[in-house]
Amino acid sequence: MSSAEDLTRWLTSRTAEQLTVLLERRQLPYAGVPGLAEPARLAAFLLGNPSVRLALTTLNLAELQVLSAVAVLAERRYGPAPAAALNAPAGFAGRRISGAAGPALDPSSRPVPRAELLELLGDRAAPLLTGLAERALLLPPHGDLLTVPAALHQQPPYRSLDFTPDPPRLPATPLPAHAAGAAQAAVTEAAARVELLLRATAARPPALRRAGGPTVREVRQLAKAAGLTEPHAALWLDLAANAGLLAPSPAPLRLLPTARYDDWLATPPAERLAPLLAAWAVTPAVFSTAAAVLSTPNDPTAVPLRQALLHALADLPPGHGLPPTADLLATAAWHRPLGAAADPAAATATLAEAELLGVLAHGVPTPVGRAVRELLDAGAAHCFPAVPPSRQLRDALAELMPPPVGTARFQADLTAVVTGPPTPELARLLDCTADRESDGHATVWRFTPAAVRRALDTGLDATELLRRLRAAGELPQPLAYLVEDTARTHGRVTVARVGCVLRSDDEALVLELAHARALFGLGLRRIAPTVLTATADADTTLATLRQAGYAPVPETPGGTVTVERAPAPVDRPPAESADSAAALAAALLNAALVDAAPLSAG
Repeated sequence: MSSAEDLTRWLTSRTAEQLTVLLERRQLPYAGVPGLAEPARLAAFLLGNPSVRLALTTLNLAELQVLSAVAVLAERRYGPAPAAALNAPAGFAGRRISGAAGPALDPSSRPVPRAELLELLGDRAAPLLTGLAERALLLPPHGDLLTVPAALHQQPPYRSLDFTPDPPRLPATPLPAHAAGAAQAAVTEAAARVELLLRATAARPPALRRAGGPTVREVRQLAKAAGLTEPHAALWLDLAANAGLLAPSPAPLRLLPTARYDDWLATPPAERLAPLLAAWAVTPAVFSTAAAVLSTPNDPTAVPLRQALLHALADLPPGHGLPPTADLLATAAWHRPLGAAADPAAATATLAEAELLGVLAHGVPTPVGRAVRELLDAGAAHCFPAVPPSRQLRDALAELMPPPVGTARFQADLTAVVTGPPTPELARLLDCTADRESDGHATVWRFTPAAVRRALDTGLDATELLRRLRAAGELPQPLAYLVEDTARTHGRVTVARVGCVLRSDDEALVLELAHARALFGLGLRRIAPTVLTATADADTTLATLRQAGYAPVPETPGGTVTVERAPAPVDRPPAESADSAAALAAALLNAALVDAAPLSAG
């Protein structure tokens, strides 16, 4: 029986959980390759050289040495393998990968005795064989003979028979006494600051340079509004843009919130951080070393470096923190030996970013860091920028962050204090009715007549506003009086909304426009011999006048004629979510049942 047939039968014998692990470890949830829900198609893809060589980049040194040893022993036993075909078609996620589209030989013709390999490498290689078999890098049947995919016979990563089962030992430093709460403090502070930064960006969209990115002055102003340093504000702006929460508008060139930002703002704090952390994990850039904010991410070493560092730090002994950078990079190279050599400056910047985001705490991966590592291990980086945060990442953030608070403490000095992250509903109510004074572990709002008027302008009356506030906490008498006194004077002067103003020195023309049947939809009203107001906006009024045969021109409030520009969409379309490994595993099992049905019926 051929290797493809053996692998197909093995795939259909797996449970849903086992298939899910295989698909994640081979990075298939994000592959973008059609037809993989059919066991035979999946088997052919897993045996293909592009898929195998991509999988090799995710292995550590010991795993690569085991696979190479099988290939070297097979070469000694059977002679050199045939060379791979050239001109491979598109492989993983549509990207061309060197090597053939499929194996140039059947691996089942080159098995190696298991006992021979273990005699050469020792018993410590045995557990690695099990893990490699679970990833379909050792092919079934899994017995006394070992078979590896054709790509390893044609070009093994190593020609030697060395075996390094353990990574270099990390000389770690003991953690400080307060380290336990560092991760929670980091993610809580990050959630609060990024919300303030994006609110400030939405309230006053920064202008963008034609060369790309906001000016240093714009970043400085946004950082001051959010209580951040300029480098940290720049990092959050980059992450928000890569997560699709901010996008440039062409005319005028500004950084504006997208439609996705409104949905993001309505979610709990833990949910808000998830897409930003996913964006950090998969964006090909070390943000702290970028020349400018919102520069095009194109560093192919950034994501593998994050992944290797997170794997290396997982080897730290309990109770110990960040080791020296040189030792850490040596261990990272053992975990990802096929990656490019890491730049120490890039590694230091990556570690600093991870600490800021709560991925690390004193150099130790947090639950968030472990979820980020699993996201990268599943191949999410190949789908940048349309990468949704995983359920593990959301759960880790929810576990670390304190639960949202739905009540406030209203005080006689006309302030409201919320200890902890407020729920989105409470934050919206207080932001509508009062002004934020401070943020952090406790958020303070101050009620003023102007702020209360702002709430009444939304259509609330005093009774409804007081009811909503009382649902959030007990109101002191001065606050109730403020709301009632402000409501008594609210609305005593009314202002009619005017979409635009039409002006002409020709009084006869103004009179004609006011009575033209074709212009009734504009809501024109003559307020002076040479002036009309319209309820429609300026663009609609211009278009309707031109359709009716007139030749108007737009002008600025200062009275000068303007040159029109064609409008362009601001928001980018939402990213499509990649199929999960669990969903693909379920589809595979369903396909296997359908294929087996005719046999059982017969």
